[in-house]
Amino acid sequence: MTEQFTRHASPDAIRAEIKKARANRDRWQRRVDEMARLLDTRLGQIDAGTWPATDEQP
Repeated sequence: MTEQFTRHASPDAIRAEIKKARANRDRWQRRVDEMARLLDTRLGQIDAGTWPATDEQP
């Protein structure tokens, strides 16, 4: 954030930046949640001896 924005931004401009930042945060949180689920799945597959799959063709 620039000093210019910090010094002169209107309440509406600040609200818009908050909205954009929250949307960005929410997108990243969904990504984190997705990766955590994938990790849990992969660790379960490793524990079960099913990963890496030996029958898959490249």
